[in-house]
Amino acid sequence: MYIKKVEIKNLWGHDFVWTLHDDVNVLIGPNGAGKSMMLRMIHEAILAVEDAELNFRLFDPIDEIIIELEDDIVIRANSEGRKITGNAFVEDYKVNTKLIDTFDVTEKSPDPNMTLLDYQLEKLKQQFVVYQRDLSNEVEHTLTNGNGSSKSDDLEQIAKIYDTKNIFLKILDELFNSTGKKFDEKEFYFQKIDSTQHPILPKNLSSGEKQILIILLSALLQNKEEFVMFMDEPEISLHVDWQRKLIGYIRQINPNVQIILATHSPTVYYQGWTEKAARIDDIQTTATAKSVIIAEKTAQSEGRIQRVLFDINKIVSTDGSVNSYKFNKNVNSYTSFTKEEFFDLLNLFGKIPIAPNEITFNVLISKVNNYTDAKAIFDKMKDRGLFSAAYPNSTIFNILIKKVDTIYQGLELIGSVYSDEKLQLYPDITTFSILMGKAKTTEEVKKIEEARKHYTIKPNEIYTNKLKFKR
Repeated sequence: MYIKKVEIKNLWGHDFVWTLHDDVNVLIGPNGAGKSMMLRMIHEAILAVEDAELNFRLFDPIDEIIIELEDDIVIRANSEGRKITGNAFVEDYKVNTKLIDTFDVTEKSPDPNMTLLDYQLEKLKQQFVVYQRDLSNEVEHTLTNGNGSSKSDDLEQIAKIYDTKNIFLKILDELFNSTGKKFDEKEFYFQKIDSTQHPILPKNLSSGEKQILIILLSALLQNKEEFVMFMDEPEISLHVDWQRKLIGYIRQINPNVQIILATHSPTVYYQGWTEKAARIDDIQTTATAKSVIIAEKTAQSEGRIQRVLFDINKIVSTDGSVNSYKFNKNVNSYTSFTKEEFFDLLNLFGKIPIAPNEITFNVLISKVNNYTDAKAIFDKMKDRGLFSAAYPNSTIFNILIKKVDTIYQGLELIGSVYSDEKLQLYPDITTFSILMGKAKTTEEVKKIEEARKHYTIKPNEIYTNKLKFKR
């Protein structure tokens, strides 16, 4: 599965919309423009792991990151959490991905006696041993079962099994020949070509040699499967000739890899990849509340209500009832709804054996793509014009805050809701954390801080970290 488009909302007052190619993507721009930060945010957001394992602090500098994958899957992530929508449930999607660190430092390694590159190489060595074993098992299976119609067919099949590894070894020979070294795949070390003495362990290689070995091993171990490889300034410590050949070598080993890299070196992409390069200034616009990706999904996805109804029929129990949990999960898989579709869905509740609950409306209002429509629905709920189960709560209030176009709109909403004694809804630190993510100027940060103190809301770690980035 590949990444199709990335949208980062309000990084230092700017939105970034980057449409990606399936093969190679190069991000270029000056130091401090946010390239490395963007790569790490994208990688973290798409990791197919439990949210508890994610570093949501990475998203503190922004309002939100929205990522469009294949198969109509959209991931939305911010400091408060992550949502995965589209034609897959959270547990059903997976992006095969790896972020390669190219900085050889000691303090980031889990083992204080190893540099980060050494630590990565040790892990890759263990994976390479398993890879070698799997290849041997595949060869043994071919010899035992005689998959071909003749012995020569079996031998040809065996040769194909080793094709990718042989490409990898050939590339290593080309790269390391200039330094007089040859890779020993069985022992996982290097040897001087004209000497049988003193093997050269990976930890004794130069930083550039370690980097190239890590990158090429990472490509090899994916076994030609679809794979997203992130690299931040891979040119560090690499000879100019190695920089020039890097992308081509990676794609020789795995032609199904999607490469996403940030670089300061034109040498990395000038050999046939210039059309894949995007300047950070060219993908940058003034920050707005509207999402390009979500707007496209809304325009493209006609007939959603009919599909919801069709999906409901698939989860109807034998007794004719519909489980609320399954219904809410199904609706949550859709990326967005218009206000009109929202009310069309409400009309369905009279035709299907289910009563909407609080979670139903939390899900539905989160799918509305603009503040005006979401506010209209909120007001309808506030006036009890829908169902008794749909009376606004703090979760729905904070969902509405996420949709405001400006922080001033948000502060006005907080004031009006706070003064409504019937609602009994009050801002909390999540409310102000969401607003802080939307702040674009020092003046706006100041206004949010004044309001937080006015409502006597104590800051938490998320809010404090966002405040640090915004000042």
